[in-house]
Amino acid sequence: MHLFRNLFLFLAAIAVGDGLRAGTQTYPANANVVDVTQPPYSAKGDGVSDDTEAIQRALNENVGWHRLLFFPKGTYLVSATLTWPKKFGGHDNWGNTTLRGADREKTVLRLKDGTFTDAKKPAAIMCCGGFGSADWFHNYVENLTFDVGSRNPGAVGLQFYSNNTGAVRDCRFVAGEGSGVVGLDLAHRDMNGPLLVKNCEVIGFDRGITTAGAVNSQTFENIALRGQRQTGFQNEGQSISIRGLTSDNAAPAVSTYGKVLLTEATLTGRGAAANFPAIVNFNGGRILLRDVRTTGYKRALADMQTPDFAAAYRITGEDKPGSLGPDIREYSSHPTSMLFPSSATSLRLPVRDVPPTTWEAPAKWAVVDDFGADPMAKTDSAAALQKAVDSGAATIFFPGHYKSSATIIVRGKVRRILGLGGIVNYGKRDLINFRIDDGDTPVVWLEHFSHLGGGIEINAKRSVVLRSMETHTIQGTPRSAGGEVFLEDVVGDDFRFRHQRVWARQLNIENQGTHLTNDGGDVWLLGYKTERGGTLIHTLGGGRTEILGGLSYTTTAGKLAPMFVNDDSSMWVFFGEVCFNGDPFETIIKETRSGETKTLGKGDGQTLPYSGFSKRE
Repeated sequence: MHLFRNLFLFLAAIAVGDGLRAGTQTYPANANVVDVTQPPYSAKGDGVSDDTEAIQRALNENVGWHRLLFFPKGTYLVSATLTWPKKFGGHDNWGNTTLRGADREKTVLRLKDGTFTDAKKPAAIMCCGGFGSADWFHNYVENLTFDVGSRNPGAVGLQFYSNNTGAVRDCRFVAGEGSGVVGLDLAHRDMNGPLLVKNCEVIGFDRGITTAGAVNSQTFENIALRGQRQTGFQNEGQSISIRGLTSDNAAPAVSTYGKVLLTEATLTGRGAAANFPAIVNFNGGRILLRDVRTTGYKRALADMQTPDFAAAYRITGEDKPGSLGPDIREYSSHPTSMLFPSSATSLRLPVRDVPPTTWEAPAKWAVVDDFGADPMAKTDSAAALQKAVDSGAATIFFPGHYKSSATIIVRGKVRRILGLGGIVNYGKRDLINFRIDDGDTPVVWLEHFSHLGGGIEINAKRSVVLRSMETHTIQGTPRSAGGEVFLEDVVGDDFRFRHQRVWARQLNIENQGTHLTNDGGDVWLLGYKTERGGTLIHTLGGGRTEILGGLSYTTTAGKLAPMFVNDDSSMWVFFGEVCFNGDPFETIIKETRSGETKTLGKGDGQTLPYSGFSKRE
C-alpha cells in the first residue's frame, strides 16, 4: 500500500523548539481569550487548591466556540478527568478549541496523588472528546505540562483528538516512578487525525505515545521519549510519519504495525535494552527507516511479518538485509517499484525547519476590531482589516470572524497575522482572502484560521509560513518563483506552486480533481493525507517531489485520474491508501519521460498493491 523512489542530498539538523521563540506568551484582552484564573472560573493554579471544577466549567462554556482557554503560569491541581463535551447547553461542539499555557515548563496540569490507582482502568488528566468520526475540527493543546503525579498507575496524561487540522505542540508529559500508563494517547478513539504532534517530551509512563486505527494519519516532529517501562512509541495500525525522534530507554523505542516512516532518529538503549531490538515492525506492517542511529540495543530493527510480537526478541542475527544496524542509512520493509530505471533510494531533498518568529508584547499588536472590523462577520470589514494591516504593527490579531469584500494585501512591516481559529468569508471562493506582497520583513506568518473561504495568493519571493489553518487554495504567482513556503498543519484544496521550495508538515488536501501541482519547484512533505478522487500530486517542469508518509482516504471516484502524475520530473513517495467504498485508485502512477509514457496500475509492481517510482535521469 505504499510507494517509493529516488535520489540524494543531505538533511539539515533539527532545531528543537523551532517556530515561535521561547518565552512567556500572552494575548490582548478579548472576549475570545478566556483566562481560566479570572472570574467566573477563578482557577487558583497554586498547586494546593483543587481546580477541577473551575477548569471543567471553563471547558463546558467555551469548547467549540473558536476560543482560546489561556492558562497563566502555575500548577493546576485536578482530581478527575477534564473532558471536552460533545454538547453543552444545547450547543453542538464540532471542535474549534485551543488550550494554551503561558510557559511550557511553568504551566502545569497536575493530577492529585492517588487518584487513578487502577492500572486496568486507565483514565486521563484530560480527554479532548471527539465523535469517533472525522468531524472534530481544529483543536489545539499547546505550551503545557501534564504531570500524572504519584501513586497513579492508571493515569494517562492527555487523550487528544482532532480532524483535518489540530496539534499538540510544545507540551511535556511527566510521570513519577510507578505512575502513568500512557503519556500522550492518540489511540483512544478511531479515525483520529490528520493531526500534528511537535516539540513534545514524554518522561516515564508504561508507554510514551500510543497510536491506532487505519485512518486518518498522524505526523510527528521533534519528539523526545525517556524512561518508558514497556515501549517508547506504540503504533497499532495507523499511518505515521516521524521526523526527529530521540529515545532514551531500557525498553524498545518503537513497536509498530501499520505504516511508519521514521527519519532522523537517535535511539539509545540502556540496561535491559541490550536484549531487545530498538524497533519492532510486526504483523505485516510497512516501514521505511532513514538516518536512524541506535546504541545499546540488541539490533536496530526486527522486521517481522507475523503477528507474534514476542518472536522479535528471539532473533539472534539479522532479520532482513540492512536491518541489523546499529545504524540504518535507509531501509524499506518492501521493495521499491519504478516505471523507468532509477535509484531505489529516496530523493533526500534538503529539509528546512520553520523559520522562527518572535512573540511580541500584546500592547504592540494591531487588533483588527480596534480599527472597526466586525468580529461577528455581519458587516463588511474590508477597509478596517486593510487599515490594521497597514498600521505599522508587526503582529496583526484577528480574534473573531470577518467578512471582507476585498483581498487583504499583506505588506509593509507585517511579520505575523494571528487568528483564534476564526473564519474569513465562510464558503465564498470567488475572492482571494490574503495576498502576500513584498514587505519589510523577509518572513511572514499567517496562522490559526479555521476557514479562509477564498484562500491565499503568494505574490512575492519572501518566505511565507502558513500554520494551523484551512484555506481553499494556495497559489504562487510568477513573482513568487524562488521563494520558500512552509506549511504546518494545513488543510484545503487546489494548491499550486510555481518554481517555489515548499516544506510541509501534516498537509491535508481534500478536493475532487488535482490536489497539488508542483511546477518546477521542490516540494517536501512529511505526512500527506488526502480525500476524494483526482491526481494527488502532479509534478512537471523538472520539479522534485518527495512524500514521507501519509495516505489517501479515497472516498469518491478512484477511477477519475492517476493517483500521481510525473512529467519529466522527479518523484519519490512512501504512501498508502484506505478505501471503504469499493472504488480505490485504478492507476497509481502515470509517468512520462522524453515523450514515453508508462503507467502503474493497482496490483502492479513488486510491492503490492502499490509501489514507487522514479526520477528523470
